[in-house]
Amino acid sequence: MPCAAWADRLEFVGDDDRLVASVGVLPIRLLAEKTGLRAALSAAWARRGFNPVYDRGQLAVDLALTLLLGGEAISDFQGLRHLAPVTGPVASTPTVWRFLDEAGEETLARLGRAVAAFRRRWWDLLAARPKGFPWLTVAGKELIGITVVDLDATLVTAGSENKEQAAATYKGGVGFAPNLATCDNTDDVLVIDPRPGNATANDAADNIATLTRAVERIPGAWRHRMLIRLDGAGFSHQLLEHIASGGGKRGRRWEFSVGWPRTDREMEAIAKLPDGAWTPAIEQDGGLVEDAYVAELTGLLDLSAWTEKIPGVRILVRDEPLHPKYLARATEQEKKRGRRYQLIAVNARVGQLAWLDARHRSHVHVENDVKQGKALGLNRWPSRHWTINKAWTQIVLLAANLLAAYRWLALEPGDLRAASLKLLRFRLFDLPGRLTRGQRRRWLHLRTDWPWLDAVVGSWTRVKALPAAVT
Repeated sequence: MPCAAWADRLEFVGDDDRLVASVGVLPIRLLAEKTGLRAALSAAWARRGFNPVYDRGQLAVDLALTLLLGGEAISDFQGLRHLAPVTGPVASTPTVWRFLDEAGEETLARLGRAVAAFRRRWWDLLAARPKGFPWLTVAGKELIGITVVDLDATLVTAGSENKEQAAATYKGGVGFAPNLATCDNTDDVLVIDPRPGNATANDAADNIATLTRAVERIPGAWRHRMLIRLDGAGFSHQLLEHIASGGGKRGRRWEFSVGWPRTDREMEAIAKLPDGAWTPAIEQDGGLVEDAYVAELTGLLDLSAWTEKIPGVRILVRDEPLHPKYLARATEQEKKRGRRYQLIAVNARVGQLAWLDARHRSHVHVENDVKQGKALGLNRWPSRHWTINKAWTQIVLLAANLLAAYRWLALEPGDLRAASLKLLRFRLFDLPGRLTRGQRRRWLHLRTDWPWLDAVVGSWTRVKALPAAVT
């Protein structure tokens, strides 16, 4: 067969107005409508005497859909014109720019409250299921009643040094250093706090502000018992004191699990541990980790400066083989012993050492949430102006929230609920359909042999079946 014979006498022609692209995101658009999110976002952008041609709440949702489909620039919004036969006209690119520029501090605060109300709505729907709310499980133990919040910071490289608030980062580039707070129960992004690139990861005021905003956006019933986790880069006395006090509110039972610095003092204490102090480390499923052990250092360290305001603070250490990729950061003692030591501080009163260590190590899930956030547009801030970029990050937050709700409410466990965003785009979101009319309805015809057809149709059916929010 000649090379590329399949392409002979094959021509492209754009002459069919019945085709609709990316129909797989329509369930997410409907989800925003049925839960009352679109209406709340419209109210967030409302101004006296301002009657826009394009509803600002719908514009916010549609821009979030653009990011879910892989858009990286404001002009990519025009890709939604392929959905216009179903959803209606699409705003121009200048209108989208103006929409973002209209989002001052008060508008963004209202946006945050709208997303919080949306979360309360869909978390209530989760809790009402036969399986109930998704509590975390560590080594076979379910953390019933405990909301797990992870704090982290990341770096975003600026495409231009002329962007407002772009600054030199600790990695040598120029850009931004947003703080994030996520909920591990639902893989839900609670906060994206944009900051200049020279902002530090352990800025106590910034971290407390991020946590405070995250708690405000968690429904009240889920705020009382919480576990807040972060790595050693975000470590500070003030933050741990704030967590231990339940954010200054009575009746709250908050725990922290945070990376602890490894100094000569800690290394000397580790050397004093007897062999009997070590217990085998465990995996998330409860299985033993080969050649890894956990012990408690609390009694070998002077923690008086901590326990005065943070009673019950404990220091745990994990001993495991020194992997070559950690060699550059290893201490001389670690290099000599060929072992790596990781320390965490907890204020947990109960729990076996290996289980507390495993509970902390699931903090690594936040890396997937950060990665997903960057895939949703957090990695590309489109404007020179800080106001527009700040609004952009909150649309990223909106997209992440819609995606989390979609996973839990519209997908079954076997229907790609845990799939990466990249995989969802390929299998569900980017599917085209042919629009027809008949029997007083509109029909979107999909490929009958598409391997994930049931997941696409099922997601639409489940969202349509959700009770509409009362506005």
